[in-house]
Order: sequence, then C-alpha cells, then structure tokens
Amino acid sequence: MVQQEYSCSILLSIDEMEPPRRPRRVLRYALPPLALVGGLGALELLRQRYQARRVFRPERFPQGEWTPEKLGLPIEDLWFEAEDGVRLHGWWISHPEAEGTLLYCHGQTGSIAHRVDLLKKLAGYRANIFAFDYRGYGRSRGAPSEKGLFRDVRAAHDVITGELGQSSERIVLIGQSLGGAVAIDGALNRPVAGLVVQSSFLDIKSMARSSHPRLPVHWIARNQFKSADKVPHLAMPKLFIHGTADRVVPFHHGRGLFEKAAWPKQFYAVPGAGHTDVLDRGGVTYFWRLSRFLLSCVKPHAGPEEA
Repeated sequence: MVQQEYSCSILLSIDEMEPPRRPRRVLRYALPPLALVGGLGALELLRQRYQARRVFRPERFPQGEWTPEKLGLPIEDLWFEAEDGVRLHGWWISHPEAEGTLLYCHGQTGSIAHRVDLLKKLAGYRANIFAFDYRGYGRSRGAPSEKGLFRDVRAAHDVITGELGQSSERIVLIGQSLGGAVAIDGALNRPVAGLVVQSSFLDIKSMARSSHPRLPVHWIARNQFKSADKVPHLAMPKLFIHGTADRVVPFHHGRGLFEKAAWPKQFYAVPGAGHTDVLDRGGVTYFWRLSRFLLSCVKPHAGPEEA
C-alpha cells in the first residue's frame, strides 16, 4: 500500500514540473515552419503558372463564319468527352475514297481553326482526317495539362474507332511540335497503324536546358512529356520529320527521337526549314515522303522502308 502511494506521488511531481506549453509558445515555434511551407506553396503555384504559360498557349475558337463552305472542306463538328468528363471539340473531314484516317495533334498555340491551310493540304491525301482541340483550346472545355492532353488524344482515338466506325489498323497519328509528344503518348496507349512526329522534342527538360541554361532544370520542368523514354516501346512504323534550321526545337531533338526509337522507323530532314515552314520548304518532296509513308502503313507491302 505504501509503495502504491509513493508511485503516485512521483507521477504527480512530474506533472507539476512540466506544465503544458502555452499557446503563445507553441505559435512561436510553429509559425516559422508554417511560413516556410506557405512560401514554398506560393513558389510552387508560381512555377505551375509560369510553366503553363510556357508550355500551353491556347486560343479560343475565333469568331466568324467557320462553315464548311467558307473553309472549303467537308467539315463535321464532333463533340466528345475525355475519360475524366471534360468536353472536347473536333473536326471530322471524311474522304470518299479514304484508305485510312489521320488523327492530327496540333502544336502548343492556337486551335484547329488556325490550321485550316494545313488541313486543306492533308485533305489532298486519300484519307479521312480527325483534327481536335485539347482541353482549353478552341471550343474544348477545361484547362490544359500534361495528363489532360494525354487523355484527350485517347478520347479522340476512341471516337474514331467507336462513333465513326474506323479500324485502328488504318489510323495514323500525326503530331507537330507539342502535338508530337501528345501523338507519341497516344500511340503508346492506343493501337495505330503508324506515327508521324514533326518538329518535336526529346522531353521538356531537354528543351528547358536549351531555352534557360542558367536556371535549374528541376525547377523549370514540372511538365515532363518524356517522348524519348516512350519511342523505344513503339512497334508501329514511325516517320520523324524535322527542319535543319529549326530555332524553336533544335534539330538534334528530332534526330535524337529517331535514334532512340524502335524499328521500323524513318527520318526526313527538311533542308533549311524552321519550325513552322516545314511543309513549304519541303514542297513536293515533303508530300511525296508523307504520302508514301501513309500508304505503307495502311498497306504494309506498298513500299520498302527508308532510314
């Protein structure tokens, strides 16, 4: 009995020696870490906004009479949803003698409405065309992000094979610049007959080193778009096109993608072409190379491969 009382007295004396900390004392120690966390959070928010402006430059669909008659193309408006419910918009351009379907992924700026001239040229091939706007671009809803764009191209592919009733064995993905990275990821996650990557990059970190050599790459490159890691896993025929005078995405990016890619693959260097004039500089040769590649994808025995 005496032993129990002694133990209780010891416990009581310890409680009396160390009273609970007062709120002011807690705040004094807690505020600096909280301020640090808040500062880091604000820095991360600024980084996200900075990179979003650098990587994604969407424009809404321009006002005006954008009718098939005005554009000179048999355009059909299509609305569809990505897997996360974001509503997207695209143009379906059918060809009466189509041998395949081109799924077109545009670059970081503008919308499909700003690619009318290109779409008219692509319409010269015996192929259907489905051009769509990523989330936040054109008439599509939402805000652009890396994961979001990857969802969008998968949804576009599913519309072609589902609602439009086209075979995946006759779909050729074609992407320009940022759209090249989107098309590569689409080809990794959906079955296609072929892939065309024009004026695109290895990954965002490599681009950041070229554009901002004095800034830490880990701070710049929150978005990844790791195309160089994906192309070795793509088994379908691939055509990489790049202008030798491209100052936006340096030539070695396109060549590097080709070198890392699995066979079968082709590389077409357009002499003197920059980032946006590849078609004009390539001229007849460009369309000959592209048409030959497209035909070889939908009709595998149409012609030999070229390095």
